[in-house]
Amino acid sequence: MSFLDRLSRRWLVAGVIAVSLLVTALVGVLVIYPRVGESMIRSKVTERLGTKLGREIRIGEVDVRVGHAVLHNLEIRGPNDGDTPLVHLKRIEIGFNPWRSLVGSVRLGAATIDGVTVTVRRDDTGRDNVGDLIERLREDGGADGQSASSTGGLRPTSMTVTRIKVLADDRITGTTALVDDGGATWKPGELVAQLRKVTATTINAPKAAAELIEIRKEGGRAPSITVAGGEIAVWPKLALSGIGGTIMANAAKPGEYTIELEGGYGGVPGKLWTAKGGLDPRAKVGSIDLVAAKFQLDRLAPLLEHSPVVDYASTSVDTKLRVELVGDIARFNGSFALSGLNVGHPMIAEKEVHDLDLSAKVEGSFDRKQRTLDITRGDILVRDLPLSITGRAAQASRLPAAPAPAEAPQRLGPGGLTELALRVVIPPIDCQRVLNAIPTEMAPYMAGYKLRGVFDTDVQVAINWADLAATKLTGHVGIRNCRVIDEPADSPKRLKEEFEHYVEVEKDQWISFMVGESNDDYVPLEDISPYLIKSIMSTEDSAFYHHRGFIVSEFRTALVKNLEAGRFRYGASSITMQFVKNVLLYRDKTLARKLQELFLTWHVENTLPKDRILEIYFNVIEYGPGLYGIGPATWHYFSKAPKDLNPVEAAFFSSILPSPKERYKQYCAGTLTKWTESKIARILGIMRKRDRLTEAEYEQAKLTPLLFAKDLTETEDECMKRVKKAIKNSRSTNPMKR
Repeated sequence: MSFLDRLSRRWLVAGVIAVSLLVTALVGVLVIYPRVGESMIRSKVTERLGTKLGREIRIGEVDVRVGHAVLHNLEIRGPNDGDTPLVHLKRIEIGFNPWRSLVGSVRLGAATIDGVTVTVRRDDTGRDNVGDLIERLREDGGADGQSASSTGGLRPTSMTVTRIKVLADDRITGTTALVDDGGATWKPGELVAQLRKVTATTINAPKAAAELIEIRKEGGRAPSITVAGGEIAVWPKLALSGIGGTIMANAAKPGEYTIELEGGYGGVPGKLWTAKGGLDPRAKVGSIDLVAAKFQLDRLAPLLEHSPVVDYASTSVDTKLRVELVGDIARFNGSFALSGLNVGHPMIAEKEVHDLDLSAKVEGSFDRKQRTLDITRGDILVRDLPLSITGRAAQASRLPAAPAPAEAPQRLGPGGLTELALRVVIPPIDCQRVLNAIPTEMAPYMAGYKLRGVFDTDVQVAINWADLAATKLTGHVGIRNCRVIDEPADSPKRLKEEFEHYVEVEKDQWISFMVGESNDDYVPLEDISPYLIKSIMSTEDSAFYHHRGFIVSEFRTALVKNLEAGRFRYGASSITMQFVKNVLLYRDKTLARKLQELFLTWHVENTLPKDRILEIYFNVIEYGPGLYGIGPATWHYFSKAPKDLNPVEAAFFSSILPSPKERYKQYCAGTLTKWTESKIARILGIMRKRDRLTEAEYEQAKLTPLLFAKDLTETEDECMKRVKKAIKNSRSTNPMKR
């Protein structure tokens, strides 16, 4: 055998041995590596990541192959997470250099993460599950020294994240937020994250949403945020919609972001407003200019189609507002102009109201921490009428507070208000100018009046819902300095003489009767029982002969009672105001009716003597179904003349006035309800307390039964049917027939 043959055989043997060793090594790697790799991954991830985040790291299944690993159900948990972890990653797939890993030097490749759920929460005690983690990451990132080398190669070469979902719940502010879906990609020098179907709601702020928010960071450039399909629901039926634009980090001013957004309203496309400015979230400083450049409201036709705004083709709006942020304080100033507004709503007036021009200049501030809003300037011009509204509103704090005693729950006003202070001022102005500022549709019964004199107003109200008894309502409405120099033919002046009065007894069924001596049912004031006059004054208007139509003290009393009730239940109507509603106007709960009622009450008091007002009042008001005037009423109920009423009968009439049809049922039954018996007793007690009954009269009244003079030709059932028919066919409003 030659040398070459021997050499070749030796190489062959060596080769076989080498291959055998390599195969053995590969078999060992394939059998042992996954177990070792899984152990290394669990150790490195749970230890390093847990130490870095200060959190417990839990990992489900780990599948390791050569150069490839898949982790399932990784959770990052903290002590305040509750049942749901802060972060849950459903699947993580990552590549790595297998040979470097064999010697303990891990070099990661591309990573893919699918199914990320982040749950952020703060409970009602103020504890949250993410605050300390943010501070820890901020401190670690401050040195910016966590490079790939310093972290042992544990940073992947690229990363793709899919199906991101974020949920946030803050019990302190009542805020909830949701990112329904999202994704992100990262590679050295470039980060792009997309958040889709983002929504945020809070108790005391508008609901916000966005179809897409994209965050992009490239190279050394400042990050940028792009918003598309955004919406902010300012009011339930008005939203800033179609919001788009960018939020860019300002490279020249670290920490500051430049904002440029624009959008429309209520889903109507188009650029109708812009928001531009700068904001530094960490320093809590910034300024934003909001501009809604003048545009015609017909561009919002789909939004206004079913609203009170009508004939809006020529209506225009123009708004500018600047907001400056310093810490927790937001200061604002701006202007607003609305031209050619036309509205139609049953709560405003019977007819559509046209040409409501309005402009305003406002200044104020909002303290986010104290939750207070201050309006230091509110100069408004309505149809050439200047007025000023200033004040302060405070809202209940959402921060944790010491538990209140169970027997003393905190009383809050609308929108969680705790305090409200307002001042309304109309500077001295010509009375006729005030009258001209009222649209004709708002005041048809004031048409034809001419005024002279100077009008002014200064009214202040202060409400603390924790102490409603201390509510203040002060100031004056200076209409007393005005005087009428011309008036229409159907003004209160005609009531000095006999007149014809119309009433609607049922829907579209009218009757009329004369209020004067030609009517046999008419009763002069001197022929009405003094007990009835005193009873009505005790329940309706005790100071009738001493005021000028308005019970100023009762305005405050009614305000407090309504605040305590949480809704409008009590009025402050004087006898003169009731007179105006029954004789000159109509029973209709509209702003127009109330406005005219106030004006005509003032004019009636300056036109008619008190006795004449009271005399007409008794002769026109309703006392039962189709029963008008005190003359027919006393004969119907008691078969006696008005002058012969005793105190109990007088008190009965006072008790039925608010609902004469409904309370007429007692006449049908021939007996009083317990409520009415108690009411009559209270009225008699008030009359005695105010010396409108002597002690002897009071004691006698307590022993006097009330006996109806029943119509024996009508059964109780027939009477009840008549009442129910009258109630069913009556109109809640009673328009005056003219």
